[in-house]
Amino acid sequence: MTLTHLRLLLAAALPAALGACGGGLDTAERAGDVRATIRTTSHGVPHVTADDYRGVGFGAGYAFARDAICEIAGRFVTVRAERSRFFPATDLVDYGPSRTTNLDSDFFWQRLLDAELVEHELALPAPLGPTAATRELVQGYVLGYNRYLSDTGVDNLPDPRCRGREWVRPITEQDIWLRAMHWNMWRSSGGMVTQIVAAAPPPASATATSPPAPGARRARRGVSAPPAGRFLDADPIVRFAQGVDPTLGDGAGSNMMAIGADGTDNGRGMLFANPHWYWNGPERWYEIQLTVPGRLNVTGIQTMGVPVIQTGFTDGVAWAGTSSFATRYTPYELTLVPGESTSYLYDGATQRMTPNTVTIQVRQPDGALQPRSHTFWETRFGPMIQSDQFVWNGGTGYAFKDVGATFRWVSQQFELNHAQSVGDISEGGKRYMAIGWRNLQAADANGDVFYGDRTAVPHVTDEMVERCVTGALGRQLLSRSLLVLDGSRSACEWGTDPDAPVPGIMSARRLPELHRRDYVSQSNDTHWLNNANARLEGYPLIMGAERTQRSLRTRNGLLKIERRLAGTDGRPGRTFTLDTFIDTVMDQRVLSAELWKPQVVRVCESMDPATEVAPACPILEAFDGTETVESRGAVLWRRFVERLGTENSLYTTPFDPDDPVGTPSGLVTTDSRVETALQAAVQDLVGSGMPLDATYRTYQWTDKNGVHIGVPGGSASLGQYTIVSSDAFQPGVGWGHVGDRRTGSSFIMWMQFTPQGPVGRSVMTYSQSPNPDSPYYLDQTVMYQDGAHKPMRYTEFDILADPGVREEGIECAISPVERSRCQ
Repeated sequence: MTLTHLRLLLAAALPAALGACGGGLDTAERAGDVRATIRTTSHGVPHVTADDYRGVGFGAGYAFARDAICEIAGRFVTVRAERSRFFPATDLVDYGPSRTTNLDSDFFWQRLLDAELVEHELALPAPLGPTAATRELVQGYVLGYNRYLSDTGVDNLPDPRCRGREWVRPITEQDIWLRAMHWNMWRSSGGMVTQIVAAAPPPASATATSPPAPGARRARRGVSAPPAGRFLDADPIVRFAQGVDPTLGDGAGSNMMAIGADGTDNGRGMLFANPHWYWNGPERWYEIQLTVPGRLNVTGIQTMGVPVIQTGFTDGVAWAGTSSFATRYTPYELTLVPGESTSYLYDGATQRMTPNTVTIQVRQPDGALQPRSHTFWETRFGPMIQSDQFVWNGGTGYAFKDVGATFRWVSQQFELNHAQSVGDISEGGKRYMAIGWRNLQAADANGDVFYGDRTAVPHVTDEMVERCVTGALGRQLLSRSLLVLDGSRSACEWGTDPDAPVPGIMSARRLPELHRRDYVSQSNDTHWLNNANARLEGYPLIMGAERTQRSLRTRNGLLKIERRLAGTDGRPGRTFTLDTFIDTVMDQRVLSAELWKPQVVRVCESMDPATEVAPACPILEAFDGTETVESRGAVLWRRFVERLGTENSLYTTPFDPDDPVGTPSGLVTTDSRVETALQAAVQDLVGSGMPLDATYRTYQWTDKNGVHIGVPGGSASLGQYTIVSSDAFQPGVGWGHVGDRRTGSSFIMWMQFTPQGPVGRSVMTYSQSPNPDSPYYLDQTVMYQDGAHKPMRYTEFDILADPGVREEGIECAISPVERSRCQ
């Protein structure tokens, strides 16, 4: 066994040292040596130790750049508004949150850069601006990233995908803050780039009923028009308000379970986390441990390019996040001044929009750069927007107000990295209320569990909704969770709570939270039902619906816990051990099969035995109701439910808000759609040469370096708990390759607190490294196919005991004196 020691030494007090380590940072603020130790254990997980926050950031930045620089370098190009400088302007930006062109992306980000949002927030005292500890962490991260790039050189990067590319460059602290803002705006303006850039005043001849002409506007900028109807049902302005990410499909979101003292075998807390997220690109997770002895010890996952742990655990508490259903923005309907499409009425007076022209550089076919400009139209609420539903015509226009354009959440998250109890998680969140779109669940060593929304939510009360949603479009979209407010009255401006950290958002006392000793669970539904026996009701409409039907995935998760605690799940006892926790969560059971399979089998057996459906009956009968890679009948069942759908009219027992876990249920077997769907599903398989007992090993898979790897799990709409977003079914192919922009189970973690400390196990479904030449490119993906997982090595003993721990060394050639101190 060898020890992985990477000792990095930076004499940051010397300008020469800064140059040697790829710095370019202000020396007065960074005086003093920066050291870090990086030990890399099996499956490529770095464990970074340093004496201070700048040092642990330094090691984290170095380790991350070493492992995944190609993934994040392009994202830094995005937030610098330079995509059109390096990539074709008309190409689409990959990996969300907005499928927009490079040109539109650059215009959007240049607007934010020109507004100097980063400089403004950095000038504010904490918690409005970053804390001193967070600033130090980011400073070190930049130094470490740049140090790796300086040592290695762009032309010698180990990952061939970005080796020698001119867009891979050193970064600045501003890049990190902008990257953090990019993440925070995921479910708000960051997902509306096309709609914000598309907004332009209508022609003088426009009337109050004139339709928009986004295609013509885009054509004048040299960008092809989007497909007809792009902004209709898929309009992200509406869909993000419904808690749906239109770029992710059925794989979006996350699962969490926190089990308290009443549900565990040792009376201490347990946590399960599974963020359903991108398998490729710059939004992948990165697993890492950060340790500053006596101050910080946390392990889990980072968002690429942001050095804080998003989901993980410390000595005393574990936490995770799922997408919150609360809406992060409100469109404002403006009443335009007749004949003046860039002026609007506000409390009876005329207010003029402000033209805001930004300029970027666009690469031409010959390689030369040419400036391109675009004008945004600003209102007191924010920029104007344009889509097929939000029409800027001669009488009406729509402005967009957003809480997401901030990076305050980084300090909030770093405070969570120091937490030791659910109380710390809850109270720390109250100080910031900055996380853009993820609510929290936590479990601690005392056996307490917590669910709470500690995010920034616009201060729009139900009373305001009653008096301010007055327009026809607003009334139409109210049932779809989007609040379109009247922009002609000051009375419809967002309110403020005196105990909120910033104006315009709700304080924690208005938002839902739940403290328990048994459990809490979340699977991307609204706040209403995080425990089968405890409802959260009476919260503002902007938070999401209450007393409404839960998803099959939510019900599946709650049933797993309730049956375990009742001792009715077929396993011994009535509490969770770590092993039963893993088994229960990952059994791949499909709730739709539990609810409907017996009835479907009877329908199948009642059909004409001479038809091609008959051979399907015994396969459905034998189907075990799970979606492992070896489950025979899973492909047939999934295709049947996809053909049938899960409309409420198919259930014999309708939804009952007093029994939200058990209803709706039953199948109306006399409905002709059941036989039709069964016949169609069988034909889909048999007609394309697929066996009726086909498995996911063959028909839902990923390919890594030519290795075919089956992917377990399925669709949330079928009631699968461990979901994956795959391509639409194709005859003869099934759901095919899980990759490209696909999402689903990503970093899966189970952990339990014990008298000896936290014990965790995990698997990164797509593996730690995105580099196809890395030994950590596919190892965990194979583990996931086989239902395996790895230990999370948290203590010094565990790290040193890892059979794969390796030793690396590096010297800092700074000066003879400093060189002698490198080890």
